[in-house]
Amino acid sequence: MRERVVVGALAMVMGCAAPGPTPEARPAESAQPSSAGAPPKATAAAGAGAAEAASAPPAEDTGGAALPQDGGAAAATPQQAPDAGAEADAAATFAADNKIKPPLASEELTARARGLFEAIVKNEPALADPFWFPKEPFIPLKDVKDPGKYWDNLHAAYVNDVKAMHRKRKGWEGARFVGFEVGSTPKWVPPGDEVNKIGYYRSFHGKLKYEIDGKPASLDVHTIISWQGRWYITHLGKFK
Repeated sequence: MRERVVVGALAMVMGCAAPGPTPEARPAESAQPSSAGAPPKATAAAGAGAAEAASAPPAEDTGGAALPQDGGAAAATPQQAPDAGAEADAAATFAADNKIKPPLASEELTARARGLFEAIVKNEPALADPFWFPKEPFIPLKDVKDPGKYWDNLHAAYVNDVKAMHRKRKGWEGARFVGFEVGSTPKWVPPGDEVNKIGYYRSFHGKLKYEIDGKPASLDVHTIISWQGRWYITHLGKFK
């Protein structure tokens, strides 16, 4: 009995000493939402800009044309005048009497002489045509019944001469073009001589020079005459 009384007393003492419930902590003020609800500064600035733009006067309509920044009239680009220099130069090199003496040596003469040499080496007469007197000026130059037919006959002889010169050697391997040398001193042939209506300069026996097997050699070019400052062949080989 005594033990029960002691146990009950101890139970009452422990119940009085037990702590009460801990009150919940209040949230910090910094964590509470702001009651002002003000928009961000950027939004406010944008609103102010929009209001200012709305109050500005409308831009003037220029009809789509761009105005110069300096306020002046746009400078017009002057049109380039047609270049008549080339036409003037071409007209200046033409002489109605054909009395323009060609140089004894020039790059264009060498180039056409090289073409003749290649025509002989390769047995391809067409390569020599640039050195042959052209048909267009030949017709008014020659005072014959049918100058066009006469030119055809002379050109056919030229083709045969190229082939004949090719046959002069058994082989042309290693042949190297050296140059062309005008023959006799050029002489002015006036109109009326050599059945011609227009005068020209003439030279005989030019030399087509080349090397083969380390030795110099040459081919005879019978007759060259001038046309507007250039030399052209009218007879490559001998003619009757």
